[in-house]
Amino acid sequence: MRFRHRAESDRDAGIDMTPLIDIVFIMLIFFVLTASFENQQTITVDRPSANTVDQSDKKGALIVSIDASGMIWFENRNVAKPELTALIRYAMGSKTMTAVVNADKKVSSGLLIEVVDQIRMAGVGNVAIATQTAER
Repeated sequence: MRFRHRAESDRDAGIDMTPLIDIVFIMLIFFVLTASFENQQTITVDRPSANTVDQSDKKGALIVSIDASGMIWFENRNVAKPELTALIRYAMGSKTMTAVVNADKKVSSGLLIEVVDQIRMAGVGNVAIATQTAER
């Protein structure tokens, strides 16, 4: 009895990688599309330094910035103090949110307190002041 060896049998012994590559690309597209990107403010602010740092999660917080000249910025838009409360109330909707005030260290404490007061009148209970870590 003679056995025949065909060249085809050697070709069929390999593993087809095409489905695996398809799955890897589909997973890559899924992770890229579902990744969350944090929106950073573009206002330049020289924050005051502090020895303690609050490590609580500020993701999704409302960011209000006050630059060195005393201009108030919300959502990359220059706003006046009286309209800040209405804009924050609109941005919050019915959700409970945290607000972070990103104030330059040259801003007067009176202006900072007025801005924090406007934020609290909008219904935000947790207002934090952003600082940078003090260099030793």
